[in-house]
Amino acid sequence: MKNFLTRTISLVGLYSFSLASLSMASASTPNPSHIVKKPLCRIEVDSAHPSTYFRNQGVSAVKVNARSLCNVVQREVVLRVQLFKVGLFFDHLVATSATKASSPSSQGKQVQNNETFAICKNRKVTRYYGVATAMAIIGGQRVAAPAARSREIAPIACGT
Repeated sequence: MKNFLTRTISLVGLYSFSLASLSMASASTPNPSHIVKKPLCRIEVDSAHPSTYFRNQGVSAVKVNARSLCNVVQREVVLRVQLFKVGLFFDHLVATSATKASSPSSQGKQVQNNETFAICKNRKVTRYYGVATAMAIIGGQRVAAPAARSREIAPIACGT
């Protein structure tokens, strides 16, 4: 009987200790709703392509589009996009444009720059690509994104 009582008290004590440990562990584990998420932001740059807008106007042009995407709201985004053509010894900057920080379209989770283009001078096949950088205010802090580039260098019948 004495052994039975000793074992029972030991088990009850062990069980109580385990419950206390679990309640302390759950109290020290942060509640998922209180976890601050780090912003996940990126710049996407499309491949250079012939502009359908200018083609509909009877003009040949090459353009590149880019966007800044984030899982939180970005403010005062300046998305700078550059259009380059591949040269023999070095690449040449053909066109550049940037969004205006004060513009309503430069706020939100997605900001686009679809304004970088160059008018074609002839039909010579030339290879183009885009590069984009961004500055934005995210969570009250000014953040700079590293440069992103088009995945493909596109040959287009558009000499500049």
